[in-house]
Amino acid sequence: MAPALGDIQNTFRRQHASRRGFTLIDVMVSMVVIAVLIGIMLPSFAKVKETTQRVVCSSNVRQLGLGITMFSDHNDGFLPQTTFVNLRYGRIPAETTRLRIGSNSAFSARVRGSDSENIGIWDGLGRLYEEEYLETRGIFYCPSHKGDHGLENQHEKWNAADGDITGNYQYRGEGANGNRRLFQIVPRRTSIVSDSIRSERDLNHESGMNVLRADLAVFWFSDLDDSVRLLLRSTTNDSTDQLWNRLDGFVSSDPR
Repeated sequence: MAPALGDIQNTFRRQHASRRGFTLIDVMVSMVVIAVLIGIMLPSFAKVKETTQRVVCSSNVRQLGLGITMFSDHNDGFLPQTTFVNLRYGRIPAETTRLRIGSNSAFSARVRGSDSENIGIWDGLGRLYEEEYLETRGIFYCPSHKGDHGLENQHEKWNAADGDITGNYQYRGEGANGNRRLFQIVPRRTSIVSDSIRSERDLNHESGMNVLRADLAVFWFSDLDDSVRLLLRSTTNDSTDQLWNRLDGFVSSDPR
């Protein structure tokens, strides 16, 4: 016997109900759950990214150390010269992140005579690039840097013959006692390169910095108590020297 019309309609309704899609409430609940999961996972992603960038930064610092060693071997043991630790013109150790001093720079008088060509003069770590010990520009820049002196902001300057160029790494230019020859520096007690300590804005990482000692050992100096930031906020001219002493281990928070 053929099924009744009512039975056919009931069967169709049941099949249609079983194929019904998500309601608006279902979609909204799903979106809320996804948003919560993303919110939970984002800090983990950020932490992984920063850890990776710290490793790249550490590699850059180590390569700077190798460049300094090669330069020293070819120059009677002397470190690359920087005008900013030159007593004749007055020491400005915070400015040693500069790689090149342009002809119109406020510091140009420190490095050029009146008959000099109208081009930038390489200084400090920049001499490693000028003399082809290190040929990759990215080595002079930390991937975590968020200030005004990232590589992406200075491409035009690198491609020009003149103009200031600033990197992301601080160069000491001497040993703790003013020694300029690498072999005269006590290696395990002297830091010679670090992440930028030029100013609070120029810090590369939130919680510390990579540091190179004169024996080419790279270590992480933890700054969980923000002591470095607090010191950089001071207006004293010797804050950079104080930080170098701290990195050397001359004060209580020895990172080793």
